[in-house]
Amino acid sequence: MYPTNKQKTTTWAVLLLSSMLFLNMNTAAHAAAATESLPKPAWTSSSLMLTEANTEKDVMIQNIYTVPSKNLVYVHSSQPVIKTSSKTTLDWKLDSLQAIDAKTGQVKWSTIFHEKSGPYTTYSNSWYTNNGTAYVYMEYSDKSKKLYSFNTSGKTNWVKNINASATVSLMNNDNVLVASSQGAQANGSVRSTLSLYDKKGKLLSEKTIAGTVLEAGHDRIVVDASKQVKSGSLWQPAANPKIEIYDTSFTRLSFYQFPANASTQGDGGGESLAILDDGSIIMRANFEGTGNRLMGFGPDGKLAWGRAIAGNAFIQTSGNSYTVLTGPKLELYTMNGKVTERLFQDAKPVLMNVDRTQDGQYQLNFAKTGYILDPQTLEDVHVYTVSTAVPSLDRVSAYANDVIYSMKDDALSKYALKPSTAK
Repeated sequence: MYPTNKQKTTTWAVLLLSSMLFLNMNTAAHAAAATESLPKPAWTSSSLMLTEANTEKDVMIQNIYTVPSKNLVYVHSSQPVIKTSSKTTLDWKLDSLQAIDAKTGQVKWSTIFHEKSGPYTTYSNSWYTNNGTAYVYMEYSDKSKKLYSFNTSGKTNWVKNINASATVSLMNNDNVLVASSQGAQANGSVRSTLSLYDKKGKLLSEKTIAGTVLEAGHDRIVVDASKQVKSGSLWQPAANPKIEIYDTSFTRLSFYQFPANASTQGDGGGESLAILDDGSIIMRANFEGTGNRLMGFGPDGKLAWGRAIAGNAFIQTSGNSYTVLTGPKLELYTMNGKVTERLFQDAKPVLMNVDRTQDGQYQLNFAKTGYILDPQTLEDVHVYTVSTAVPSLDRVSAYANDVIYSMKDDALSKYALKPSTAK
């Protein structure tokens, strides 16, 4: 399926794999970092659980994001709320954004997205800039929808009321794209309104287009311009869409119609559609009779190549590169072709997962060993193992700048790794 923002609620929870150690290899071709056990936490915060409403004792982490220049760590969390009415069939949640001092672990400020006797959230997501601006999109149980911008002091820069369900994307120059749509019409057609705001909340441009925004980032917008197909009472996207590529002036650069024997839904894991830093785009599809392929579109929006990949391959991008993890083999590519590969030996893991860290490196966590890898070479930046302090790597966590922030139960801990020499 397409990685729409609603499906992409940031999942920091590391997949628990087999109990076998994930061993280093290819030391001759790839510089190996010294393995270190995860240390005792530099600090552990107080409980981040909210008590302001009749919430259940379950904290779901939506996002962890660190702002080193401001010594802040953001935690966006949701807690299920016991419903007291049947005005909506959707589950209620109580959302909060908490800012934690990265030096001490103390909560500096907290915002709760609920007013007394007011609606609860039914969907939420958040995005962050390098300077610490936080954008939070909320859909409420009374069907209202809002986009908030917060500064690092917890003050709102601005709030926008959104007329319909939307996807939100950070673009170049810290601009924000809001793509809202009322959904499929009676004939299956979809129209979306694109609204581009600057960091001060000023509307820069707006346009209504035919189709659904699948992905947006940097200065590219990928749209499914096909009519949707009715399946029972639900509308579903076409398996072989016509995609259109726009820039941030909302000018259409190109289009591509996937053939009838192609399906862009299902198979494999990771990013099935991604925009690289230079505006290039990769998109995954399964072709009947020939299998999975990655389709590469250049910065001009035109199809540049197609590359065969395994049906179970896991795709992850960073910068202008992408990785393909298939069993124990991790391959690194750019739009120009293959750069290098690593074979992590001993046993094929039961599950596969590669993450892009906040600072743009690749992270692989297995049952007992984790890796931070250089995005241009796949060389080790860090190799860390479980320890008495951290007996498992299957926690909600985030890495940036030699530090791992990890959730255990309802508290956040900071683990400082040894400074890396591979920058």
